[in-house]
Amino acid sequence: MSVGSKRSLLFLATVLILAPPVALPANAQQSRDPDQQPSPDLSFPESGEVLMQADELSYDKETRIVTASGNVELAYGERVLVADRVTYSETSGVVTADGNVALLDPQGDVAFADHLVLRNEMRDGVIDTLKVLLSDNSRLAGHSVVRSGGNITTLHRGVYSPCDICEEKGQTTPLWQIKAFRVIHNKQEKRIIYEDAFMEFFGVPVLYVPYFSHPDPTVKRQSGFLPPTIASSSELGQEVEVPYFWAISPDKDMTLIPRFTTKEGPVYQGEYRQRFESGRMEAFATGTWPRTRQTATPGDTDFRGSLFGDGEFDIDEYWKWSFRTELATDDTYLRKYDLSSATDLINNINATYVNGRNSFTADAYYFRGLLTTDSESTTPWVAPVLQYEYAYPDQILGGNIGLSANAMILGRNDGPQSRRVSSTVRWDKRETSTSGFVYRLFGSLRGDIYSVEDVPNTAVPGNDFEPQTIARALPTIGTEWSYPLARSDGGVHQVIEPIVQLIYSPNVGNTVEIPDEDSLSFEFDDTNLFSEDRFSGLDRWETGARANVGVRYSIYTPDGAQANALFGQSYRLEDNTSVAAETGLRDETSDYVGRVMVSPSNDFLVVYRFRMDDERFKVRRNEVNLLGRHGPVSAELGYGYYAADQSVTFQEREEIYLGSVLKLDEYWRLFGQTRRDLADDRTVANRIGVGYEDECVDASLMFSQSFYSDRDYEPDSSVIFQVTFKTLGTGSPAGARGFE
Repeated sequence: MSVGSKRSLLFLATVLILAPPVALPANAQQSRDPDQQPSPDLSFPESGEVLMQADELSYDKETRIVTASGNVELAYGERVLVADRVTYSETSGVVTADGNVALLDPQGDVAFADHLVLRNEMRDGVIDTLKVLLSDNSRLAGHSVVRSGGNITTLHRGVYSPCDICEEKGQTTPLWQIKAFRVIHNKQEKRIIYEDAFMEFFGVPVLYVPYFSHPDPTVKRQSGFLPPTIASSSELGQEVEVPYFWAISPDKDMTLIPRFTTKEGPVYQGEYRQRFESGRMEAFATGTWPRTRQTATPGDTDFRGSLFGDGEFDIDEYWKWSFRTELATDDTYLRKYDLSSATDLINNINATYVNGRNSFTADAYYFRGLLTTDSESTTPWVAPVLQYEYAYPDQILGGNIGLSANAMILGRNDGPQSRRVSSTVRWDKRETSTSGFVYRLFGSLRGDIYSVEDVPNTAVPGNDFEPQTIARALPTIGTEWSYPLARSDGGVHQVIEPIVQLIYSPNVGNTVEIPDEDSLSFEFDDTNLFSEDRFSGLDRWETGARANVGVRYSIYTPDGAQANALFGQSYRLEDNTSVAAETGLRDETSDYVGRVMVSPSNDFLVVYRFRMDDERFKVRRNEVNLLGRHGPVSAELGYGYYAADQSVTFQEREEIYLGSVLKLDEYWRLFGQTRRDLADDRTVANRIGVGYEDECVDASLMFSQSFYSDRDYEPDSSVIFQVTFKTLGTGSPAGARGFE
């Protein structure tokens, strides 16, 4: 202890001895719970002075010993000592504490003991028996404890565990613990080290290691092994995955994830992450030299692998750029090795400018389909596609003006090629009358120029149109009227809103001489009932005189229950060939579309969406999604029916999905999922498992089945077991710290 500290403490003791009795602070007068921890939020000066308060304080002038008893609190900087009785020797600088001793250090760890001796400004000391509560609530205990330098604590016959002991259930030992002949907590290196250590489960030793260490609770990132995963698969055999996390530097790390299989050999996997001053990037690469090669399949190669990555970087206040990489050596590799269920790979590079409501984006795309029906020669690439949006700051005729422009070049090895420049000017005005009517007026003028070649002539199969340049323009005007009617009664709020939308644009511009590249996926449903143009892309536009009519209804109750519904239909003056018959929009009267959402509480939600033929009332689309939670059970149910003629790009499908989690108690859970194709009367996938999680361990055992097949990828059944010992590492390959 410094000279200044000695003088401060001596002065405080002298004043208290010579002065008449005075009332100490209220917190010093109250009786203290022996198990109460000192508050880590207390602030103490860094001047080196010692602050002490107690029920009684005395000073022996001959021995130069200060004695404090009764709710003693002694603080030196950020170190706080609490005990029933504390003595301090000015001569030796030794602090001795007895009875319900608790020592709080700057890292947030609390050490408990019945008797301890400290010296060197409470940094060093000897303790007979010590129990330490670390900052993450894990515990460390031992005998013949030596504390040195304020950084290293050595415990003989030490025990470490983050697990609680439930005495009410008769539990006498934690779920798991580590016992060692010597345990060293090095706070400078932020590691807990074990020598001659046993790992015990329910008090039974199951594993011995001569040396073992892991980060202490203050560490957020540190190199080391992560929890392994054990699996058994009918496709790959027995599997073991042992990740190793490498904290290269504060701004970058790597996770090496070797995966060993008995049927196909090792699969090498690695993830790299890095942050920069202007952004971040990450990449995940895999590769294997398979043992078996199947002739005339994607697996008939010496090497199979993949590379996935993405990144985003700021250029300045307004500009940024990003990339996305998805590459695989063959079509079935990702699914066969259970790396991804993707059937399409997208590679993209992007530059974006944003300034308020104005923006500009530039993209380049490369696509690859992984299904049998996909052809690499006919799959397009797009480079570049440019999009500009500008919002005029002032109103014109009481409305807002916006400008958008688009340019695109699309090519492929075999098939149509197209180059496009498009521009649109929009005007939009909204107002509400004194009677509560909501009016909207809008209009737009769009112009396109296309340069196309190798476009198939549908009238003459096997022949293409001549290369040509096509110009087209489309003016559109429209109005929208709605009348929201609200009612409140007893805290129940209801709103019903009829909506009518009238739109006109001439029936021009759509031609088969312009290849349809971005508007094939066309669906008519509740989400685009009131859209001015229901095509998602620019190659096709919606034309003709049309009216969209519908009604919205919502209800809200004081206890949080709510429901809403939408129902509507579209009308035309004449049939419109700008949309396909399968869409339900080609005739003068469209199909009916609607949505119903009901949520009687935060624990239950059901959403129903449909599309129905307006003449025969045949259901062309049915979707039901239900989410519910009641007591220990939470479940999700999904059902979908899509008629064969409901979309150009859809085939008839009918499937059902069910997933549920059952909490057996505070720690145990059962979970399962199944997906079934009702149209083909077959199960697509199943999964069932059991899990356990408490404050110190997270474990799961799962059985899964996949009945999908594609070339060398066959239906597969697998069993996966994973366990994570909390505070020893993390269960994610992209985790923050590991153990060694």
